[in-house]
Amino acid sequence: MCAYADVQNKEKAEAIRLLKEQIQVEGKLVGLYERTHKEIENRPVRHILHTIQLDSRKHIDICQTAIEILEGEDVLKDEKRELLTGVKEHVELEEGSIRRADEILNNVWIRENKAVEELIKKLRDDEKRHHDTLKKLSEKTFFRLDPNDFTVIMRGSEFAEERYKRSKEFWRKKEEQ
Repeated sequence: MCAYADVQNKEKAEAIRLLKEQIQVEGKLVGLYERTHKEIENRPVRHILHTIQLDSRKHIDICQTAIEILEGEDVLKDEKRELLTGVKEHVELEEGSIRRADEILNNVWIRENKAVEELIKKLRDDEKRHHDTLKKLSEKTFFRLDPNDFTVIMRGSEFAEERYKRSKEFWRKKEEQ
């Protein structure tokens, strides 16, 4: 059992190391885009570079979130409920943005300018991805599940979450002894 735990801890440490490494790379990219952005006078090109820079900043946040979860920060059903309540209006606005982007893409001026068309498609696809991400994250567990755990498969994620909380409490008490 101890060897298994050692392997698991090494795997987790490696995942965290790789995520931290990616944060460093994304940080360098943010700096590079910032410097390049200042050197370019063409406004559309500057805006494109700025959107790519924002993606790199987003990637930093994604990696940091993953690290926090792997290090034990819990996101349980109560927090997910708050997440959904807080973003309901956001989701509705994004749905409107998706419809509007489709409408924009039907405009002849947009269709005939392939670069602009591609930018609007990117906007629409980002909005679809945001909507999908919020929905999926509200349904997923934020703790590790064994894919062969048939109890969880049969009883569902709420059971798994309760079992996870009991286990975490058990180990916390055990460490206090």
